[in-house]
Amino acid sequence: MSQSVTPVENIQSLLVQSKTQIVKYLPRHLDADKMIYVALETVRADSFLRQCEPLSIVQAVLEASQLGLMLGNKLGHAYLAPRRDKKSNILKCQLLIGYRGFIALAHRTGKVSSIFPAIVHQGDQFSLKLGTGRQLGHVPLLDPAKRGEWIGAYAVVEFRDGRTDFEWMTRQEIEKVKQCSESAGEAWSPWRRFEDEMIKKSPIRRMAKRLCLSSEDMTLVEAAVRDEYREMGIEEEQAAVPATHQPQRQLPRASLTGQGKLAPKPSIAEPQRKKQPAPSNGNVADRPTPAGAENGKTSQLPAPVASQPQSSATQNGRERPGTTVRGFVGSSEPDASGNTIHRNGNGVEYVVFKMRQNGTANTIYCNNPELMPEIARRHGHEAVARVAVVTDKDRQYYVLSGFVEG
Repeated sequence: MSQSVTPVENIQSLLVQSKTQIVKYLPRHLDADKMIYVALETVRADSFLRQCEPLSIVQAVLEASQLGLMLGNKLGHAYLAPRRDKKSNILKCQLLIGYRGFIALAHRTGKVSSIFPAIVHQGDQFSLKLGTGRQLGHVPLLDPAKRGEWIGAYAVVEFRDGRTDFEWMTRQEIEKVKQCSESAGEAWSPWRRFEDEMIKKSPIRRMAKRLCLSSEDMTLVEAAVRDEYREMGIEEEQAAVPATHQPQRQLPRASLTGQGKLAPKPSIAEPQRKKQPAPSNGNVADRPTPAGAENGKTSQLPAPVASQPQSSATQNGRERPGTTVRGFVGSSEPDASGNTIHRNGNGVEYVVFKMRQNGTANTIYCNNPELMPEIARRHGHEAVARVAVVTDKDRQYYVLSGFVEG
């Protein structure tokens, strides 16, 4: 008789199969074998994680790899945490970032010299001044037995240019964050298992959301928003982070109407990027537009051609030759309901994101499911996108065809 596979063995098999992707995501200072080893040891030591859906554990490991944060309690950068899915009522694993993880991401911007949190107790000497001359002073009582109950927590950041900033949260504010946590009352909740860590994390995470120093620093901001939404149970299957709400524009029907529906988003594996044909003159080779694109009978994106200036005129609302857009890739923007996967009137799914460069932002649309993981992978980094330019009712849209390799 064949022996049944244990949950840990099943997870180990899936992680080994995903090693190529983990290596692809990880920065050079982290090792894929060590990431897999730490993940497996964490699962072995936690009975709740062993009950989680295996694919969700692999997805959390891939996300930690993409952020460049090592899992486990030793560094405290990121943790595998159980969460009960509201719809299926089964346990799934999610990635939670520790306060040390936010500190690590802040240091990677190259503009932060120091960032640290602290908890304030009743017996401590504490002073706070807000307004134009903001000041914070804290002298903790050295005897822990005499410090009393905690009354709040703060985080202080010191920048390399000499500036300082801080975020103060009262106990009532932090308790409200805890109450919003979907799993606050569960046995596996980090609020029950690592309360001090979660208290320190609250002001750091709030401050991280406003430390958008430049477009390349968006990884820190997006990680903070994702972590907060995930803890509150707002994020379900979306891997992208909701951004600031802006008026939404539907994609032109000429490029998005189709006869078939898009394939469902894969749970883990990211489709490999397709190699582009080598150009003979340094530009992307021209390809014919798919038949029927003008009358909405195809869901294929218009094919890109050689780069043209973005200010080129469009004629009579028709698709014109494609172009390239350079900039830092932003996060997927939500619709009015907060979903980052939009749907047009014909049921076609697409995402919307921005590429920013030198103070300008171009809105990019994508209805190709194979490109969506690539958008997430390039988030926060500078890239060159190949787009088809489509006009509809005197409006111009950029529809993503792919990225220039590099």
